[in-house]
Amino acid sequence: MATDHNRRWPWLGAVCGGVSINAFGGAIGLFSGAIDPDPNVQANWSVTLTALSLVLVVGIPMGLAAVSAFAGGGRSGPMAHIAGVLLVAWIIVQPAVTGETSWLQGSFGVLGFVIAVRGWRMTVAAGKSAYLVSEEQ
Repeated sequence: MATDHNRRWPWLGAVCGGVSINAFGGAIGLFSGAIDPDPNVQANWSVTLTALSLVLVVGIPMGLAAVSAFAGGGRSGPMAHIAGVLLVAWIIVQPAVTGETSWLQGSFGVLGFVIAVRGWRMTVAAGKSAYLVSEEQ
């Protein structure tokens, strides 16, 4: 039987991987000019800095959480939790800074919340199972 320390989470890996791919795609779109933000946003906030922030705050953490979930291991829960919290933070801060809103922000905000909660629950469950194992010995 698989334990929390070696269990793989393919659905979590797929969701985190999809979010990571979207973050990198959004950053590439902003950096290349394929996504054209409002002119006021360009004047107030560097598009390059926004693209870089998107990669660092969302793309990389979600990518690492996806790799961990696909590979299995004891770090999948904490990594998913942190990546989900960072995504929710990005969704809250980005419209406040740029002034732009989209229905995608709500969708990704919900995804970030679900990922964060699932990661937290995985972490708590792993802690309880480790406690039970040490009690039996």
